[in-house]
Formats: sequence, C-alpha cells, structure tokens
Amino acid sequence: MASSIDTMMQSGDLQQFSRFVRKYRQSPELRLRAETEARTVLSEHGVSVPPGPDVRIVANTPETRHFVLPPDPNATLADEDLTAVAGGTDGSQTAFCLVSCISSFS
Repeated sequence: MASSIDTMMQSGDLQQFSRFVRKYRQSPELRLRAETEARTVLSEHGVSVPPGPDVRIVANTPETRHFVLPPDPNATLADEDLTAVAGGTDGSQTAFCLVSCISSFS
C-alpha cells in the first residue's frame, strides 16, 4: 500500500504538504501542537496519513540535526508488514526525499 506522501508525489500534488510546511515554519503554536498531535495536525492541513505507525514531526535547527534511519533489516516482520513493503519500498526513502526537496526550495 502506498503512503499518502507517495500518492501526492505520484500525482504531482504537493500543495497541501508545502502549505503545511510554510505554516509550520511561521507559527510557533502550530509547531508545538504538531510535536504532540502530528497525525491530527497533518489531517487538519489536508495531509492524510494512513493509520498504523506512530507519526512524528521534527525539524532541524541550527543546534540540532535529525537523522532518520531505515528499519533494521534484521528485525522480524509480521506478514502484514511484509505485504506493505512488497515491491521493494516502504516509502521511507520517498518521504525523506520529499522533506529534503521541499526544505531545499523553501
């Protein structure tokens, strides 16, 4: 199953996410809320997140850099997890590229 971010990239429609990123950067209140209610905040801004894994929003600062590592390849996966990644990707690289690309142009 493709994630909503994958779907947005495939359709070329990144407007919702781009708008969210701009608002996130301009509003300390939104940043604070996004840290504790990521899924709800994204949904309120037109970015749908499929049910399932925990969702967190973090931003790099001059003092802190975040590195998101891929899942451990030696970890045991449940059948539904294997089904989700069938085809060679779980979308994590797409999400990294999306955030990196938008950050580069904002």
